[in-house]
Amino acid sequence: MNDYLTGAGHFGIGFTLGFSIMLLLYKVKKHNLTVQLYAAFIPFFTGFIASLPYLFLGVKSSEPWLNLFLFYDFLHFNEQAITLFGRLHLVTLLCGLMYLYILMRYIALVKHCRRYGWRRVF
Repeated sequence: MNDYLTGAGHFGIGFTLGFSIMLLLYKVKKHNLTVQLYAAFIPFFTGFIASLPYLFLGVKSSEPWLNLFLFYDFLHFNEQAITLFGRLHLVTLLCGLMYLYILMRYIALVKHCRRYGWRRVF
């Protein structure tokens, strides 16, 4: 096991954070179809932002500007984050299950839009 968090772990943390934001938006704005449609992109966006420092591999990991990417320095050596997101197969399984939920939700949204049309309720 690594003593630091890899890129997949950072992506998993960002994806999980975005997934929880997405679920919160689904509960708060449950009658707004625009939010229901576009909120599913939030986990992918936050996962991308969290793993973005790996584009700058030549830069030292202690640079303060890297903390813009979801507390990169703090999460990179955090023991709890390494325990939960340090194994690639667990990150893959966790993100895969969340992606499956997003996919099933989209299928239900398409069925709803085909049956009732695109009604915006604000």
